[in-house]
Amino acid sequence: MHRSLVILASALSLVACTGSQGPAGPQGPTGPAGPAGPQGDAGPPGPSSCPSVGPGGTQGLTTKVTVSSPASGGFFKAGDRVVLTITLTNGCGQQVAPADVSLVELFVYGPRAPTQTVTAYGLMNFAGGTFQALSLKNPKYASDAGAPNMSLAADNTVTYTLNPITNEAAGTYTAALWTLGANPLDQDFALADFQIGTATVEAFVSGPADDSTCTNCHRNDAVGGKVYMAHIAPGFSPVGNYALDALPIGSCKACHNNLGYSPNPLLRKTHGVHRGEHQLAPGVAHPEYGYGTDSSLPAFLNVGFPSMPTGGTPGFTLPTSVAMERNCTACHVSNVLSELGQPGKAQFSREACGTCHDNVFFAGPILPDGGVDPTADAGVITPPSVLGQPSGVLPDGGVGPCSTNGDCKVLSDIATCNTTTKNCELTYHQKEVDDSRCVTCHASTSVISPVTVDHTISPYNPPVSLEGYTFKNVTVTGGTGAGGSFKVGDTLTLKFQLFDNQPTPAPVADLATNGAWAGTFLVAGPTSNPQRVFGAGSGGLNMKTAGQGTLTYDGTSQTYTYVPVATWPANSIAPLNNPGAGTQVNPAGNYTVWFYWAKTTNGVRDAVDAQKAVAFGVNQPASGRQVVTQAACGACHGLTAGGFPHLALHGGQRKNGETCSTCHTQNAFDRVAGATGAACTTNNDCGGFAAGWEACVSNVCTVTVDPTPGVYVDYQQLVHNIHFARLREGYEERNNLVNPGTLQYLGFNNSLLEFQEILSPVDVRSCTNCHQSTGAACSTSAPCGFGQECQSGKCVNTAWQQPTTRACITCHDAADSAAHAAANTYNGTETCSVCHGPGAVFEVETVHNITTLYPVHLAYPREP
Repeated sequence: MHRSLVILASALSLVACTGSQGPAGPQGPTGPAGPAGPQGDAGPPGPSSCPSVGPGGTQGLTTKVTVSSPASGGFFKAGDRVVLTITLTNGCGQQVAPADVSLVELFVYGPRAPTQTVTAYGLMNFAGGTFQALSLKNPKYASDAGAPNMSLAADNTVTYTLNPITNEAAGTYTAALWTLGANPLDQDFALADFQIGTATVEAFVSGPADDSTCTNCHRNDAVGGKVYMAHIAPGFSPVGNYALDALPIGSCKACHNNLGYSPNPLLRKTHGVHRGEHQLAPGVAHPEYGYGTDSSLPAFLNVGFPSMPTGGTPGFTLPTSVAMERNCTACHVSNVLSELGQPGKAQFSREACGTCHDNVFFAGPILPDGGVDPTADAGVITPPSVLGQPSGVLPDGGVGPCSTNGDCKVLSDIATCNTTTKNCELTYHQKEVDDSRCVTCHASTSVISPVTVDHTISPYNPPVSLEGYTFKNVTVTGGTGAGGSFKVGDTLTLKFQLFDNQPTPAPVADLATNGAWAGTFLVAGPTSNPQRVFGAGSGGLNMKTAGQGTLTYDGTSQTYTYVPVATWPANSIAPLNNPGAGTQVNPAGNYTVWFYWAKTTNGVRDAVDAQKAVAFGVNQPASGRQVVTQAACGACHGLTAGGFPHLALHGGQRKNGETCSTCHTQNAFDRVAGATGAACTTNNDCGGFAAGWEACVSNVCTVTVDPTPGVYVDYQQLVHNIHFARLREGYEERNNLVNPGTLQYLGFNNSLLEFQEILSPVDVRSCTNCHQSTGAACSTSAPCGFGQECQSGKCVNTAWQQPTTRACITCHDAADSAAHAAANTYNGTETCSVCHGPGAVFEVETVHNITTLYPVHLAYPREP
């Protein structure tokens, strides 16, 4: 039989009758490899291929939005379609797809005029609405007509083509992208601008989003520092949504506009929050200009605007509603008040004014149903704005409370007299159904109520009348030691010139003879831990008092010479209000000579100061104390129009943050028992009598029991305490007579000052916000001030890296913290630096490292 037939027959027999299967035979040899098939296209790299950056690390996320160029001209026109190109990149430089992140949302808004900004839902082809944003993970379009707006390339680049431009208002528009990575610690916000209908770019009122005036107070100064506003604190997200705060006000307007994700526009939010404690009707609906209720604004009644001066002046009764949030240029980069109403500039609106003046209802009373009374013939101000008593400014020149409406005209044309309280009040406003007549009364050229006058500092706070006054050729001589250094017994001689602020500065020649001028002179040191060396009472020497020194003026050289009566002493002066602390032998080192001249005019006061460093007991180039810098204080507490930092404490006289430590020294107390205040005839005239700590003694209110026992006003404790007061635990204040556990100081005229609601607008762990580097050039012959170190020829602040009990238990104000510090102090020597000094395991620079914030150092809530 043929072999093939035998095989076929065998196969058929197996089919017909199958027996049990035998064991498998050995595997045969591998045959030759076949030809390789064609290689497929490489897929995009997945996020998992990006290695972790280490324990606790994340892949990172960076987003970018770019906008196509207009077909013609410098702007897009009706019918044009704007194309957005979007990339999401991880920390390894790999592009990732929207599907690989937890959130990626697109916003398009414009124009920038605050009352016109809306989300451009039509351009995005998105129905949108309150609390809705267009997600690129799963975009839902308002219309499915035509091709989808979004496409995804193989490399994960997103292209989003906006709908054709139709009736969008002309101006500057912004495409904004908010992203959260697979790990919510990875966040980013990106902005890209484009023009519709005009090539004229509209600027944000606070300046560029990446460098706005908001960051003066709200951004920590660490490299890559973050902005601290409402969203960075844990809450809406367990780790906080810091990206939403990253680029103010550009990122803010993406949601907070007049038709946005949030029902509360930024204009209202910003003005209301910064009006803070002076809101009179916080969050109340204003149907006359289309604002509903904002239930969040009452939560900011514990906010005080930090721009200074914030207090009143002697001889003038201040209304509680008047404060430095009127300093519009603290936030607005332009002089918006003088520009209001001018062609091409910002225009008056009831919304802009009403968001601060929240108790003004321009169209009349609000009805129970939320509408406006159509029969009203005037707007109402409810509750009334209290202007106070016109003491010292009555039309007849008298002093006292008001008795008629005419007495109040000096404060406002529409003020009325409350004959019960004797205060002048604002109770009504002309009825305004639109914005057309605002300019009539409030333009800078108006004689009725120009905003340029009503929003100036004067007369309610000290005018910056001495801004631009300058001390020149300041010298301190008299040292008989090596290199001109001072020794005990040396006579100190101060020489200086003072020039005014006129276009051609003229010398001020009447300091000695003009009663409006008062001069104060102090010396404190060493700069490493100052105590007063020259001073008197609770401050400095009066430069015009013969018994304390001599002041002369040489008209030829235009130079003043001041010589204190006392010679350089061997010992310091005891700390303020604490004679039991004793004095110290003045150690060798650098000392600060500080003097200031204050001028009082019509009951208001301003000052100008200067400081000079001298050496005592050692031959060395002298340098001052720069643990904190004046520029750092001024960043948040305000700059004058000329750019000078402006603190204006203690009645407008102390304006230099670098010299506060000359009086606020270690172991200095606030006022104690025995301190005297205002005149009185009965105990009830004294504010502290009801609480049991003050009584009328010999017609003067006198502290009988210290209401704040053991409270120090040492500068480093004072400043740390105040800037973190709201979140402190109150251990040091546990024995206060009034509201134990809250931060209080007994101050001028026995006033009990409460600070428990104060909280820095930036994370207090960002030490370098106040402890800034001067960046000054330095060398052996030109050393840095104390607190700064010369590194690569520049002065760098290192003071904040040195732990001390005085500084640390201020924010860490709990019983266990105090016990920890006490347990690590032996025989008066602190051992803080062992664990917390530079290079130690728990060094300050590490435990306060909020450069990245995450994952260890989350932002903290603004409320306890």
